[in-house]
Amino acid sequence: MRTLRELSQSEIEVIQKRVEELRQNGLSYREISEQIGREFNLRISKATVLRWCKGTNNTFNKTKKVLLSPSPELAYIVGAYFGDASATEGSNYRYKVKLKVIDREFAEAFARALSRIGLNPRMGFENDRTRTGRWYVEVTSKGLFRFLTGPREGLFEVAKAYPREFLRGFFDSEGSVVVSKGRVKVLASNYDIEVLRLCQNLLEVLGIHSKIYKTKHKGQPVVIRGKQYRYNSDLFTLTINRKESVYRYTREVGFSIPRKQNKLLSYFGLL
Repeated sequence: MRTLRELSQSEIEVIQKRVEELRQNGLSYREISEQIGREFNLRISKATVLRWCKGTNNTFNKTKKVLLSPSPELAYIVGAYFGDASATEGSNYRYKVKLKVIDREFAEAFARALSRIGLNPRMGFENDRTRTGRWYVEVTSKGLFRFLTGPREGLFEVAKAYPREFLRGFFDSEGSVVVSKGRVKVLASNYDIEVLRLCQNLLEVLGIHSKIYKTKHKGQPVVIRGKQYRYNSDLFTLTINRKESVYRYTREVGFSIPRKQNKLLSYFGLL
């Protein structure tokens, strides 16, 4: 049988509501515990049922309740998760979502989004002798962890509901601006072709034309900080290079990172 630790926030909410219904129907705490066990294949003690019914214990005091319905902020978080952000399960059932980047403004935007869905992120700066110092944002949340690592359909639904915010989170992570020989283009590279196709579709909805190319092949050598490695997977790049589409991207999506956004604004004389 499952335990409460294994459940998502939404599952716990359903079970708590069912416990209340059973209590209102006159079942004892022991009977409720047994009934919940049968209905949900869940091991739940009589003591936990009692505390829930009396309101002296709320599971979400331990599992922080977050707003996981589609919203601009959640879409931004999902976009960043498909890029630089990570979700990991550590020891003692600690579920962490973290972002490490060189741009403070990106870290601040990610932290704001986390705050607006009900979390309390921590932000700081860490030096690293082997690479450029980076800003980090981290939060411990079982609910958000379960959502981000759960079925992709849920993440894609959020992206489709708020395409601008999702795309901004993704391009803040993976995007770059190239100005050369009087021309400008926006690029975003990722190993996940499915995510890039989602981005391409969402850009198309906004009237922004883009193409996807395979830019690195699995097994191809690459040198990183003086050491040679090989790509473990194919790398794909989404490219926006039509001037009118880059302009529309600048106005409709843009970057939270000034050094990237200002490059676009300057090119189009908007700065």
